[in-house]
Amino acid sequence: MASSTISSVTATMDHSTMTMPMPASTDGSMSFHTSIFDFLFSRVWTPSSRGQYAGTCIFLIVLGVIYRMTYVFKHRTERYLNARARQLARNIATAHFKMDVNAGSFQKSTGEATIEPERPLQFRNVRPWRVSMDIPLSLIQLVLSGVAYLLMLAVMTFNVGYFLSVLGGIFLGELLFGRFTSNIEGD
Repeated sequence: MASSTISSVTATMDHSTMTMPMPASTDGSMSFHTSIFDFLFSRVWTPSSRGQYAGTCIFLIVLGVIYRMTYVFKHRTERYLNARARQLARNIATAHFKMDVNAGSFQKSTGEATIEPERPLQFRNVRPWRVSMDIPLSLIQLVLSGVAYLLMLAVMTFNVGYFLSVLGGIFLGELLFGRFTSNIEGD
C-alpha cells in the first residue's frame, strides 16, 4: 500500500521555479490508496475529516447518477427529435398529394413535388444538419462529456473511496434510469 504523505518535486523552467506536490509511493509508481486527505479537482477541496471525506464520496455518487441521467436524457431527446423530424418529413411529402376518398388512392395535387437524384457520395440514412436538433444535442453532449471528465479526474486520484463512489454512482444511475434507454417500441 502506498504511503499517503505528500512530497514535493521542484522543477526549474525558464529561470522560474515551480513546486508540484506528488503523492509519495514506496516504489515510485502510482497505486490505489485509502487516504482520506486527497484533494478533489483542486487543493481547496481537500477533506480534513472523515465527515468531509464521506461528503466528497456522496458528491461523487451523485455525480455518477447525474452522468447516467444525462446519458438517458440525451438518448431520449435524440429519439424525440428524430421522430419529430420523420413526422415533419411525412407531412411535407403528403402535402403534395391529396387522397381520393372514394378510390382510396393518392393523386398528385397541383403543387409540383420534385425528387432529386441520389448523389453517390452522400451517406445513406443520415439526417440533414438542423439547428433545432443539432445544437440541443451538442449542448447535452457537452454536459455529458464534462461530467464524464470530472468523474475520470476523481478516479485518477487513485483513491479507493473516490473510485468506488464513482462506480457506485454509475451503478445507481443505471439502476434508476437505464430502463429509459431500452428499445421496447422497436424505435
